[in-house]
Amino acid sequence: MAVAISVEGVSKQYRIYQRPADRLKEMMSRGRWKTHREFWALSDVSFEVEEGTTFGIVGPNGSGKSTLLQIIAGTLEPTHGSVRHTGRIAALLELGAGFNSEFTGIENVFMSASLTGFSRTETEAMLPEIERFAEIGDFIYQPVKTYSSGMYVRLAFATAITAMPQILIVDEALAVGDTVFQHRCTRRLKEMQESGMTILFVSHDPGAIRALCSRAVLLNAGRTEAIGKPTDVLNRYQKLIMAREEAFEAGQPAAREEPNISVRDDNGPAATYAYRHGDGSAQILRAELLNAAYHPIELVESGEPVLLRVRVRFNAAAEAPVCGFLLRNRHGIHLYGTNTELQPADIGPTQCGQIVEVTFAFNCWLAPDTYSVTVAIHSSDGVSFDWVDGLLFFRVMSTVAMEGVANLNATAMTRRIGSRASELESETTKA
Repeated sequence: MAVAISVEGVSKQYRIYQRPADRLKEMMSRGRWKTHREFWALSDVSFEVEEGTTFGIVGPNGSGKSTLLQIIAGTLEPTHGSVRHTGRIAALLELGAGFNSEFTGIENVFMSASLTGFSRTETEAMLPEIERFAEIGDFIYQPVKTYSSGMYVRLAFATAITAMPQILIVDEALAVGDTVFQHRCTRRLKEMQESGMTILFVSHDPGAIRALCSRAVLLNAGRTEAIGKPTDVLNRYQKLIMAREEAFEAGQPAAREEPNISVRDDNGPAATYAYRHGDGSAQILRAELLNAAYHPIELVESGEPVLLRVRVRFNAAAEAPVCGFLLRNRHGIHLYGTNTELQPADIGPTQCGQIVEVTFAFNCWLAPDTYSVTVAIHSSDGVSFDWVDGLLFFRVMSTVAMEGVANLNATAMTRRIGSRASELESETTKA
């Protein structure tokens, strides 16, 4: 595939001054006095986005996502590196960027379209579609400063997508709208994907990244932490977030090595898994998917009752540990998850060296597909002891064809209400 966006060694430096006067002193000395400290918002970031694909960017707040998008959109110059792209770009960056608050919605639409290269006649032709999609009524003739955040995003998104750019950049804009508008935007983004548009998508919503993106990059402190499949990148992102949370609780910097533990017990060989993290206070020894006769299974009939049996060994005493599982489909979409706290099925206090077995029972009303099981054990306040991603895989089959990811076991019935012949006979009799 051809490359739509190429980011090569992009770095962005800001100068931080303690006081406004320090900036003046540095200017007067022509740089002989250094009164600033350097802050690198981005450091040597490189990746490529192929044409017609959707590329996700994730990372904690302050990781440089918005700075990177501004550089790609051309509203900010990098200190080092370069960005090359092909085709017209439309960008939905942070709330408030691009529109003049004193102008009306209509005036901002015309201004935004003209900056993108559209004539007034072309913009007038697009206006009915923009008004229909934004659905803000007569507010489109009012100054933007009177808009709510949701109304602002509706109009900005409608303007950007109606212009049909070759590249669309979306930075957390969809999180502001209501549920109906979010579904509408997601549906339109999928239509754009099918039409071959290149999309750069930033979101803190893992579900949206998994559903929309074919590749993703994780930024942390301005650097590239991971790049690849969305599921792998989001796993790294989750580990990073949990490490930061644990460091915050402990009042220490977020630096933690992955514990050297393996999924095995004395009754079987070591299991394989896709990803793992935790502080090692407990260790998941094994997990099994069983049928009603307690026989291990890998093939499940849709609607069949199954058991998920998990065995955990505690390497340290725990007051109120919580064990849970999560089901994902082959696209990495979260389908269902629960734990012993939600059920409830209290494990109770445990001692070092103690082994606990937890069994979850559920009816597997899933559509035919391949699914993975993630198992975790953590403290009551969310500190991860052991998280094992992709520990089990199983396939669901069904004799009944269906669409989607869930089997709602729907039934259908029909009945005839009259016919054209009987209606004509009735009319003749009345005559």
